[in-house]
Amino acid sequence: MLRENLQDAAVIIQNILDQPLEVKGKKDGVSLYTAALNYDSQNPSESDLFLILKSFIDYPDPTQTLLRELELLSNDLTL
Repeated sequence: MLRENLQDAAVIIQNILDQPLEVKGKKDGVSLYTAALNYDSQNPSESDLFLILKSFIDYPDPTQTLLRELELLSNDLTL
């Protein structure tokens, strides 16, 4: 059962990281994974990661849903 939970959690987390997100100012979707990989610490306020995090602030309802899902995953993995 624990192995199934781990595999399910891994798939969900991979989907969260790889899912293209619509971000204001970007023509194409940007995933959290690619935004993290391409993060430019020399110019953080113009990075895709900055734009994603700003979207999290601008749209709190979807952000809360994401946080609840991550919390549920965390709970499943710690039981």
